[in-house]
Amino acid sequence: MLRIMIVLSLLVSLTAIGVQADGTPATNTVELRFCYEDKALEPYYRGQGAVVPKDYPGATIDHLAQLVAQVPGLRLQLERRPWKRCLARLQSGDIDAVVASYRPEREAIGQYPLRDGKPDPNRAFSEHHTCLVKKPDSPWRWDGERVSGIDSLVVARPLGYAPLVVPGPKQVTMHYTLSGTMDLELLQAGRIHAVTTLCQVAGQPVISSVISERGLQVLQPPLHSNTGYLLFSKQFYQRHPDQANALWQQLQINKAVPVYRTYLKLHFLEPVAENSTQ
Repeated sequence: MLRIMIVLSLLVSLTAIGVQADGTPATNTVELRFCYEDKALEPYYRGQGAVVPKDYPGATIDHLAQLVAQVPGLRLQLERRPWKRCLARLQSGDIDAVVASYRPEREAIGQYPLRDGKPDPNRAFSEHHTCLVKKPDSPWRWDGERVSGIDSLVVARPLGYAPLVVPGPKQVTMHYTLSGTMDLELLQAGRIHAVTTLCQVAGQPVISSVISERGLQVLQPPLHSNTGYLLFSKQFYQRHPDQANALWQQLQINKAVPVYRTYLKLHFLEPVAENSTQ
């Protein structure tokens, strides 16, 4: 499996400089400029800032490199920016694609893979689940359907992330911060009631070591599931519909489950018990 991951990372480098997998220079290539967040989001993206890691850049990047390698004449170019900046550049056509969840308003700035006017789940890029995290001594509870034991719940989320619906409390406030680390610090200090975390990827429940080391509690079952789509800019899709559709077609057969599970082994602990809902 390590050998496979090294090959995938090499594919990222080759496509970024316009060289095909067989070592010959790429000619008549179409450049796919992909933008992703400049903060680490394991297992999808690794590293901080504008630099793309040479080794193990993240499951999303390796997955995308696999897809691009199967489309003749397509070259991958990566750039990292704040998430809102990625979306703005997608709208302007300065970049060509992002991986993003579906929101109706985003149809105005990009092209989703649609079927009967709705996002096609068969051509989705990824799916993950989000769980609430609290301090173990907090009195409120999550039973899988609603939160009880608290009337006003404050949940911290990184800036740019979508607000979440939390059934139960009379009032739910999203407190946006600059990073996931800041979220955890606020939670430990008692200034908020909860944060959210990735808790299931590729069908496997997981817990981040950053959370377990702080003695915080991940509440199962998940609060929210999120499907990511390869969202193209309107400009790229109009210029290169064949390449865009070829990538979406690849996603019907290549979900890269081994890639995601390899990254999970590197960055996550044992699966969370399904009955951990206190």
